[in-house]
Amino acid sequence: MGQSGTIGIAATAAGRLLLDALGEESPARSLSRVGGSPRAARLLHELFTVAVRRSFVGRDPRDVTGYIRDLLDYQALPGDGQLARQAEAVIRSALGEPELALAIPALRRSEIICLVVGDLARPPGVPADELLALIGQAEKRAARW
Repeated sequence: MGQSGTIGIAATAAGRLLLDALGEESPARSLSRVGGSPRAARLLHELFTVAVRRSFVGRDPRDVTGYIRDLLDYQALPGDGQLARQAEAVIRSALGEPELALAIPALRRSEIICLVVGDLARPPGVPADELLALIGQAEKRAARW
Protein backbone atom coordinates (compact mmCIF):
# COMPACT_ATOMS: atom_id res chain seq x y z
CA MET A 1 0.00 0.00 0.00
CA GLY A 2 1.01 3.61 -0.29
CA GLN A 3 2.38 3.02 -3.77
CA SER A 4 0.70 3.98 -6.97
CA GLY A 5 -0.98 1.20 -8.86
CA THR A 6 -3.06 -1.87 -8.25
CA ILE A 7 -2.80 -3.56 -4.87
CA GLY A 8 -4.21 -6.89 -5.96
CA ILE A 9 -6.86 -8.52 -8.06
CA ALA A 10 -10.57 -7.98 -7.46
CA ALA A 11 -13.37 -9.99 -9.04
CA THR A 12 -15.05 -7.04 -10.78
CA ALA A 13 -13.93 -4.04 -12.79
CA ALA A 14 -15.46 -1.82 -10.09
CA GLY A 15 -13.40 -3.65 -7.46
CA ARG A 16 -10.22 -3.15 -9.46
CA LEU A 17 -11.08 0.55 -9.82
CA LEU A 18 -11.39 0.89 -6.04
CA LEU A 19 -8.16 -1.01 -5.46
CA ASP A 20 -6.36 1.29 -7.87
CA ALA A 21 -7.77 4.35 -6.08
CA LEU A 22 -6.70 2.96 -2.69
CA GLY A 23 -3.18 2.50 -4.04
CA GLU A 24 -2.85 6.15 -5.01
CA GLU A 25 -1.02 8.74 -2.93
CA SER A 26 -4.29 10.44 -1.95
CA PRO A 27 -6.83 7.59 -1.74
CA ALA A 28 -9.80 9.65 -0.55
CA ARG A 29 -9.41 12.08 -3.45
CA SER A 30 -8.99 9.21 -5.91
CA LEU A 31 -12.06 7.45 -4.52
CA SER A 32 -14.12 10.62 -4.96
CA ARG A 33 -13.52 10.32 -8.71
CA VAL A 34 -15.10 6.85 -9.05
CA GLY A 35 -18.57 8.40 -8.87
CA GLY A 36 -18.74 8.41 -12.67
CA SER A 37 -19.16 4.65 -12.53
CA PRO A 38 -22.46 3.66 -10.87
CA ARG A 39 -21.14 0.17 -10.10
CA ALA A 40 -17.97 1.53 -8.53
CA ALA A 41 -19.99 4.06 -6.52
CA ARG A 42 -22.27 1.27 -5.26
CA LEU A 43 -19.27 -0.91 -4.44
CA LEU A 44 -17.63 2.00 -2.59
CA HIS A 45 -20.75 2.32 -0.43
CA GLU A 46 -20.74 -1.41 0.28
CA LEU A 47 -17.01 -1.35 1.07
CA PHE A 48 -17.66 1.47 3.52
CA THR A 49 -20.42 -0.55 5.20
CA VAL A 50 -18.28 -3.69 5.42
CA ALA A 51 -15.25 -1.83 6.79
CA VAL A 52 -17.26 0.15 9.33
CA ARG A 53 -19.10 -2.90 10.59
CA ARG A 54 -15.88 -4.89 10.93
CA SER A 55 -14.32 -2.04 12.86
CA PHE A 56 -17.14 -0.93 15.17
CA VAL A 57 -19.83 -3.58 15.69
CA GLY A 58 -19.83 -4.56 19.34
CA ARG A 59 -17.62 -1.67 20.39
CA ASP A 60 -18.42 1.32 22.52
CA PRO A 61 -20.12 4.05 20.41
CA ARG A 62 -17.55 6.52 21.77
CA ASP A 63 -14.95 4.63 19.75
CA VAL A 64 -16.55 6.12 16.64
CA THR A 65 -16.07 9.62 18.05
CA GLY A 66 -12.41 8.95 18.78
CA TYR A 67 -11.86 7.44 15.34
CA ILE A 68 -13.45 10.45 13.62
CA ARG A 69 -11.32 12.86 15.64
CA ASP A 70 -8.18 10.91 14.70
CA LEU A 71 -9.14 10.65 11.02
CA LEU A 72 -9.94 14.34 10.67
CA ASP A 73 -6.74 15.27 12.49
CA TYR A 74 -4.76 13.04 10.10
CA GLN A 75 -6.47 14.77 7.15
CA ALA A 76 -5.73 18.21 8.71
CA LEU A 77 -9.46 18.89 9.02
CA PRO A 78 -11.23 20.31 12.09
CA GLY A 79 -11.90 17.43 14.51
CA ASP A 80 -14.94 19.08 16.03
CA GLY A 81 -17.92 20.87 14.60
CA GLN A 82 -20.27 20.02 11.79
CA LEU A 83 -17.98 17.75 9.73
CA ALA A 84 -17.16 15.62 12.77
CA ARG A 85 -20.83 15.30 13.73
CA GLN A 86 -21.79 14.42 10.16
CA ALA A 87 -18.99 11.86 9.84
CA GLU A 88 -20.07 10.20 13.06
CA ALA A 89 -23.69 10.13 11.85
CA VAL A 90 -22.69 8.54 8.53
CA ILE A 91 -20.68 5.85 10.31
CA ARG A 92 -23.42 5.19 12.83
CA SER A 93 -25.95 4.97 9.99
CA ALA A 94 -23.95 2.01 8.62
CA LEU A 95 -24.12 0.47 12.09
CA GLY A 96 -27.91 0.41 12.10
CA GLU A 97 -28.99 3.97 12.80
CA PRO A 98 -29.81 5.18 9.25
CA GLU A 99 -32.00 8.03 10.48
CA LEU A 100 -28.90 9.85 11.75
CA ALA A 101 -27.63 10.54 8.23
CA LEU A 102 -30.90 11.40 6.51
CA ALA A 103 -30.43 15.18 6.78
CA ILE A 104 -26.83 15.09 5.50
CA PRO A 105 -26.60 16.08 1.82
CA ALA A 106 -25.64 13.21 -0.51
CA LEU A 107 -22.43 14.92 -1.63
CA ARG A 108 -21.24 15.32 1.98
CA ARG A 109 -22.13 11.67 2.75
CA SER A 110 -20.09 10.64 -0.28
CA GLU A 111 -17.12 12.77 0.82
CA ILE A 112 -17.21 11.17 4.27
CA ILE A 113 -17.42 7.67 2.79
CA CYS A 114 -14.36 8.44 0.64
CA LEU A 115 -12.45 9.71 3.69
CA VAL A 116 -13.26 6.61 5.73
CA VAL A 117 -12.59 4.09 2.95
CA GLY A 118 -9.47 6.00 1.93
CA ASP A 119 -8.30 5.69 5.52
CA LEU A 120 -7.90 1.95 4.94
CA ALA A 121 -4.74 2.88 3.05
CA ARG A 122 -3.33 5.17 5.77
CA PRO A 123 0.15 3.96 6.71
CA PRO A 124 0.76 1.30 7.70
CA GLY A 125 -2.51 0.49 5.96
CA VAL A 126 -4.68 -2.56 5.92
CA PRO A 127 -2.69 -5.58 4.74
CA ALA A 128 -3.32 -6.32 1.04
CA ASP A 129 -4.96 -9.69 1.70
CA GLU A 130 -7.35 -8.15 4.24
CA LEU A 131 -8.17 -5.31 1.84
CA LEU A 132 -8.91 -7.85 -0.89
CA ALA A 133 -11.17 -9.73 1.53
CA LEU A 134 -13.03 -6.50 2.33
CA ILE A 135 -13.47 -5.75 -1.38
CA GLY A 136 -14.59 -9.34 -1.99
CA GLN A 137 -17.21 -9.10 0.73
CA ALA A 138 -18.37 -5.73 -0.63
CA GLU A 139 -18.59 -7.22 -4.16
CA LYS A 140 -20.84 -9.99 -2.82
CA ARG A 141 -23.06 -7.47 -1.07
CA ALA A 142 -23.25 -5.28 -4.19
CA ALA A 143 -24.15 -8.29 -6.35
CA ARG A 144 -27.24 -8.87 -4.21
CA TRP A 145 -28.62 -5.47 -5.24
